[in-house]
Parts: sequence; structure tokens; C-alpha cells
Amino acid sequence: MSIKDIKFTGLIQNQKFTEITGPAFLNALRDVGWKEGTNTHFFKSLKEDGPSRDITTPKELERAIEKGESEPANDGKWIHRMVNDTAYIVFNPDTKTLITFSQGSPPNAKQK
Repeated sequence: MSIKDIKFTGLIQNQKFTEITGPAFLNALRDVGWKEGTNTHFFKSLKEDGPSRDITTPKELERAIEKGESEPANDGKWIHRMVNDTAYIVFNPDTKTLITFSQGSPPNAKQK
């Protein structure tokens, strides 16, 4: 399953992140076959930094992911660059775990 296969369903897809509880978002992720990494605070970062990239709902996140591109990084992780390379997600496709949502662009996905 690719990160681009994340497709939220139901009422949550159009709710603002500010209106969604952490457990509700984690349940929605689980329903689409993914999870947040332990102590990674993916949802918290998304809630704080997403609006500056016009990502305020799960549906908008889904659209941003769909338009982005992934590349391998280190330790089985991948970087998914999106929103014209102004935001990215670090994820593990093997465990279907979302690790980080950040603004900006990592300078180099693979460290030497």
C-alpha cells in the first residue's frame, strides 16, 4: 500500500483538524490501514502546521498527498514531498506508519 492510497471516508474527511480529537484521527487512520508512530506527534504537527499549507481537513491532506512524490530516505523510512515542496511527511511504508509532518523541504532525503 502506497501513502497515496490513504483515502478517508465518512464525516471526518471534511472536518477541520481543530474539531477532530486525537483518538478520532487515529481511528480514521487505522480505518484506512495506517497509524501514527509512537510518540511522533504526527497529528499534533499536522494540526499546527497544516493550515499554513492549506491543509485543514483529512480530505485536504489526502489531496496534498495525492499530488506529492515519495523518495526513499534512511532506515526504511520515506519522504513524501508535497504542496510544491513546502511540506513533507516522513513515513514507513512497510509498517504503514506516519512519522512526521513538517513545513519546508528536507535538504537531502538520504544522508551519506
